[in-house]
Formats: sequence, structure tokens, C-alpha cells
Amino acid sequence: MSTELFTQLEQKVGQAIDSIEMLKMEVDELKEENQRLSDAKQGQGEELEQLRQTNARLQEERDQWASRLEGLIARFNENESETQSA
Repeated sequence: MSTELFTQLEQKVGQAIDSIEMLKMEVDELKEENQRLSDAKQGQGEELEQLRQTNARLQEERDQWASRLEGLIARFNENESETQSA
């Protein structure tokens, strides 16, 4: 009867070892996936920062153009009022 118990124990230990090996492989796969996702996130963060800088530059250019246009409109209005009063 003790040989049967040892055989069962041996089977259980073999199953436990197989389970541990499978779990180790799964952990390794998850670590690789985590690293890949971290790298992708970092790349997206850098791209986002570049987009923010471009957006800020374009907004500044837009503000400069708006200021120039306002100045031109003011000059046109001055010329128009001068011609009407003359």
C-alpha cells in the first residue's frame, strides 16, 4: 500500500512541477508584454509632448496673425473715416 501512496505522491509532485513551469513561462510572457507596453507608452508620451509643443507654436503664430490683422483693420477704418470727413 505504501508504494501506491508513493506513486500518487510522485504523480502529484510531477503535476506540481509542470504547473510551476507553466506559470513561470506565463510570468515571462507577461513581463515581456509589460515591457512592450511600457515602451509603447513612453513613445506615445514623447509624441504627445511634441504635439503639445507644435500646438503651442501654432497658437502663438495664430495670435500674431490676429494681431496683425487687427492692426490692418484699424488702419483701414482710420483711412475710411478720414476719407469720409474730407
